[in-house]
Amino acid sequence: MIIKLRNSLIVLAVLLAAIIVLVSVTYHSANVVIESTVLAHQQNVAAQAAATTEMWLKHQMQVVDSAIDQINKIDPITEASSMPVLKMALAAGDFSDVYIGLEDGTMIDGAEWVPPAGYDPRVRPWYINAVEKGKMAVSPPYIDMTTREMVIALSAPLYRDDRVIGVISNDIILDMLVKNVMNVKAAETGYSFIVNSEGTFMVHPDQELLLTHSLQDTDPTLRRVMEHFKSSDSGTFSYKIGGQENILAYQLISSVGWYLCTTMTKEEAYALSERTSMLFAAESALRAVGFMVLLTMSVVGVSAFLLFIYNRRYKSTVLQHAEQISGMNQDLAWNINRRKEVETHYQTLFHVANDAILISKGMIIVECNEKAKEVFGVNHYGIIGNNMLDLSPEIQPDGEVSLEKVRRIINKASEGEQQSFMWSFLRSDGTEFPCEVNLKSQHLNKEEFILISIRDISKRVNAEQQLRQAQKMAAMGEMLGAIAHQWRQPLNTLSTYVVSIQSAFYNNMISKEFVEKLVTAADSQIQFMSKTIDDFRHFFKPSKNKEHFSIADVVDSSVKLMQPNFKQSGIVMKLNVPDDAALVVYGYRSEFVHVIVNILANARDAVVEKLSSDPDADSREIKIDVENLANNVMIHITDRGCGITESMMPKIFNPYFTTKGTASGTGMGLYMAKMIVENEMHGTITVKSGDGKTVFTVSLPKHSEAE
Repeated sequence: MIIKLRNSLIVLAVLLAAIIVLVSVTYHSANVVIESTVLAHQQNVAAQAAATTEMWLKHQMQVVDSAIDQINKIDPITEASSMPVLKMALAAGDFSDVYIGLEDGTMIDGAEWVPPAGYDPRVRPWYINAVEKGKMAVSPPYIDMTTREMVIALSAPLYRDDRVIGVISNDIILDMLVKNVMNVKAAETGYSFIVNSEGTFMVHPDQELLLTHSLQDTDPTLRRVMEHFKSSDSGTFSYKIGGQENILAYQLISSVGWYLCTTMTKEEAYALSERTSMLFAAESALRAVGFMVLLTMSVVGVSAFLLFIYNRRYKSTVLQHAEQISGMNQDLAWNINRRKEVETHYQTLFHVANDAILISKGMIIVECNEKAKEVFGVNHYGIIGNNMLDLSPEIQPDGEVSLEKVRRIINKASEGEQQSFMWSFLRSDGTEFPCEVNLKSQHLNKEEFILISIRDISKRVNAEQQLRQAQKMAAMGEMLGAIAHQWRQPLNTLSTYVVSIQSAFYNNMISKEFVEKLVTAADSQIQFMSKTIDDFRHFFKPSKNKEHFSIADVVDSSVKLMQPNFKQSGIVMKLNVPDDAALVVYGYRSEFVHVIVNILANARDAVVEKLSSDPDADSREIKIDVENLANNVMIHITDRGCGITESMMPKIFNPYFTTKGTASGTGMGLYMAKMIVENEMHGTITVKSGDGKTVFTVSLPKHSEAE
């Protein structure tokens, strides 16, 4: 009996040791995985901050590119002709100043700064940097002479006939970049900074370090950090300062060749990741399991020893129950930790989203994220408890009542279909701003909630409006030349009439019939010239209100505006437009005239290009055919010009795409035409090219003036 009991205790001791070893190995493995998770988390923080900074810098570069396209259309470049472009770029980007330095030493400043005597832009770093690189360049930070603040300059050369004629440059106050980087705060004592490819501090909370100190010189443990940076565009680096371990994460900002870095103590990094990582929960669970196993096995061993004497069957039952309880506790702990992890993850995504997000129950808003408070300019309680109509004007820009429109949209969303639409909201100061809205119905715990994602597009809409007006102004110069050419004949005729009066007077030939005939003929010429000016004025007059208008009337106005250009180029127009009162559409009339004029100008350029390579080509005709369908009006504009290649076909409606070079325009004509037709008139615009002809087709829904 004693031998059997001793053997049982030995077996129990071996089992306890095996379990302890297994728990220790698992705990060590969890620590290794946790270490990798912490480093990956820090790298992700740096990557997200770098992506935000990269996107902000690229936006500034796009504004510079747009300004260059506008400047390249100006010849010669003077202060009067270029100042509107500089002002527009200054308003569109986060710049403190936008200016041009010309090859003759002239300085044109968009902020109207007057340079001191002897100031020569050609010797300034921004001018030299852009000329040497031959493309857009980012200068090192320097003190701006205008604002006396630390700035960086985005500079790009201006060309005429492959020759540099000057440089356009934009100053970005470094505080704007600091504001973006310093917002990335991952812990209480952690912070973010930016260094260049040599390790010099470009952005840092300690202003005294800027441009004077290098990252590798701040501590002996960081001497090899730049070698680590250059071996990979992103990663982490561990170092010690004052005996305390730290983690540095970095990410390359490719557009400027700088590195965005975040740093914090290892202790804080672990604490931060501990709040969001399931692995830390697993670590805690393993500790608890180990302790519970030791405690349980001890109790079971003692109980087994005592109960073995009295009742072997009772011992077996107790052990079985203990195992079941242990398994249930482990499952419960895992479920609780998993739910906390998921909740923390989605709360983080909800509040760091770039779009405003509202959650409503029925029509009442029950939750919103941080971006929503920023977009509407109110606090949390200015949104919660209201509905979407409280944040909107009574009438939407398309003329529809907001209440009726939102009810229709919510009803469709309740059927399971996601709704995407344009909507006008109100800020706290009462101003309206346009948004892109996605609305979807969700069910949770048998309750229906509506998820509303809102993106503020006011900057984009304003930029499109400015570009649209710029397109009109570009067309104005071309049409003025054509009108001047068209006026020569009637002016010559009027001059002949005036001279004939003097001759008739000296020859006693003035009679009532002579005067009436002369007045009638002169009036006809004057009316023709007046009608030309009226058509020109209506084309450039901005549309303020939508209206019903006739397609035949728009085609007639567009053709009259382009007729002088066609005559100069020897192009013949052929129209097939039915005189049908049912050909009525709804929208901005002058904007749609601009659409037809843009397509006709594109067709004219194609024909002129074809004739330049083949003067005898039979391609001098442009046709306009209007087709009256049951619910739509189709406008087909056909030319037999140079055509559109298959590779260019997917790009012709892209913004800034052009085949005529930077000096010809911005390449926004067909893009703006597409935006007007699709967004404002709810139609479509397509193009086909082949068999020696190109056909632009505009399809619009028909409207009755009574609607």
